[in-house]
Amino acid sequence: MITSLEDISAAELLVAKFVKNLSDDQISEDSLLPDWSRGHVLTHLANNARGLSNLIEWALSGVRTDMYVSVEQRGIDIATGAKRPGSEIVADFLEQSKLLEQNLGRLIAGPLVTEEVVSGNGSQIHPYEILTLRERESLVHLVDLGLDYKASDWSLDFAIKTLKSVSNGKRKESIRFRLLIAGDHTWTCDQNGMVDVHGAPKDLAAWLMGRTPDNELKTSDGSLLGNPPLWL
Repeated sequence: MITSLEDISAAELLVAKFVKNLSDDQISEDSLLPDWSRGHVLTHLANNARGLSNLIEWALSGVRTDMYVSVEQRGIDIATGAKRPGSEIVADFLEQSKLLEQNLGRLIAGPLVTEEVVSGNGSQIHPYEILTLRERESLVHLVDLGLDYKASDWSLDFAIKTLKSVSNGKRKESIRFRLLIAGDHTWTCDQNGMVDVHGAPKDLAAWLMGRTPDNELKTSDGSLLGNPPLWL
């Protein structure tokens, strides 16, 4: 499954729909992420759009332009940006979202000067993977905002695509389970693992990215699943 410009546009419009009319007080309220307000989440989404636009410039010009100055500066920028009035945070998100969509159009139109850029976690990716990264970032963090949108609202296609792209991706904590199983679909996490995890794709995707699933997941040996694994 490949993420399209239409998929990106739909994801960005969905986030905008939920946040554009939030008050300053609502933006300052806690999100579902530890120590982050909704303002932190939206600031991160705006900065992520800026960073991905940097990667697009790299792909089109051949001149290396990293997503962020450094991991440390990325954290500082989020913390600082989250202190702004909520209306300013939302306006920044909406502007950067629009600019990124325009830049993604330029990316697809090409031509590409380089076929490899480095994402924020240090992974070497093809520039077209930027679309998948952004769709995932938008829809996962929309859940984190703690509004009327949950992982169960994701499309089945998005859940399966996400499981495929992140099952062996970089993360803060390794996955000790062998397979994630949803019906006839399986995704390998740890080939040396002895226990599998069973559940619906949307719940497996949420859990794999460090979020609490809406519905119960079960292990093949009946052991406790434990807390969701730490994501990036």
